[in-house]
Amino acid sequence: MPKKAIQKMNGVFACVFAHHGHITRDQAKEMSGLEDHEFDHVYDKAANIADKVMKTEGNKMDKFLEHFGKEIDDFMKEFGDKVF
Repeated sequence: MPKKAIQKMNGVFACVFAHHGHITRDQAKEMSGLEDHEFDHVYDKAANIADKVMKTEGNKMDKFLEHFGKEIDDFMKEFGDKVF
């Protein structure tokens, strides 16, 4: 299960780049290592993050990290307090 959570985190990150056209959706899927239905789910999360970031004023990287961090928190729950 930890492997799957890490793949999903990587998938969200890669999909942000795919959503903005820096890489293809297929490349992001390959990087994530996820099955189609799992990948579609993380792509939707990434698209949501990217859309929120583009609507903000100021430092977009700060907003990206804020929104990405919220998604990562969800994936990290299964690790409990064993990561750090």
